[in-house]
Amino acid sequence: MPTPLSPPPPPPKVSVIVPVYGRLGDVSRLVEILRRQTVVPHEILLVDSSATSFPSVPEGVIYLKNPRDLALSGDYNHGAQFATGDYLLLMQQDCLPARETDLEDNLKLMTPGRVAVTSSVTLPRDNWMQYNFWGQALMARWVGTYRQGISGKFDLIRAEVFRRIGGYDTENFSFAGEDMDLFMRLSEQGEVWVASTQVLHLHAQSQQTRCRDLFKKHFQLAESFGALLRKWGFKLTRIPYASHLSHHIGKFLYLFLPVFLLYPRYLIIYLVIVSNLSNLNFLRLPSARKWLFLALNPALFITGAIATTKGFITGRQRYSVNK
Repeated sequence: MPTPLSPPPPPPKVSVIVPVYGRLGDVSRLVEILRRQTVVPHEILLVDSSATSFPSVPEGVIYLKNPRDLALSGDYNHGAQFATGDYLLLMQQDCLPARETDLEDNLKLMTPGRVAVTSSVTLPRDNWMQYNFWGQALMARWVGTYRQGISGKFDLIRAEVFRRIGGYDTENFSFAGEDMDLFMRLSEQGEVWVASTQVLHLHAQSQQTRCRDLFKKHFQLAESFGALLRKWGFKLTRIPYASHLSHHIGKFLYLFLPVFLLYPRYLIIYLVIVSNLSNLNFLRLPSARKWLFLALNPALFITGAIATTKGFITGRQRYSVNK
């Protein structure tokens, strides 16, 4: 008598966590696409730390109110407390998996030695072209597909590992740098694998970006770099997108600025050459106004150096672009 075949094991349970902060604009589309995945998520949790409340949410979706506004990372941590899945899938509502098999493919890549599998992130050029000039300048380095590592856009993480390390560090990284710090802390538990699957970051800009917003964002990111450098040192180079000159390697050039206390007459030459080489993405801008950055890049470089120093001294990232 033939031995009866045992039923296949049930698919692992995946809890999707999506911060919404008072906006449900793209949630219905995201929920619909997630439910068309070949491995359907076990649950979808919307986490809202805004002062408002929603009268209704998509059917079958769990709505959680976070009493503390600790930015995106705080909402991810809050959602993880209530998630019941074996894995957490951290997403943003303006991001969509490129294919219906992406979640299943990433689950297959979660080998025993890996604690997280993330997708490469794509900002479509057509979306970027819809921004105003300063918005294009702000996002020029992200156009196309990048292996970011942890980004909060389509990060599949073992739930027990995420909770074991305390999730995101909201104490030291408020508005930037928290994803890189989480990558490093997860890497101490096992491998973080960046898959070839893609998540589309539609990144609709609801407000017109201004020149000063560019400087504010640059200060925010540089402050996080200083805090990260103090905590992790040159280990930061392990993070996939840290190898891009315009992302983080260029920031190590701040370290040479004290030399010009001895040779001040060479400072301007250094600033012009180094700042423009480390921000060549301005050449992508379709407008002839892009040549303004030959003069703006040195100012951005100095802004970044000041913010990096602040972050390194305090060991924290606190600056918000909404100040």
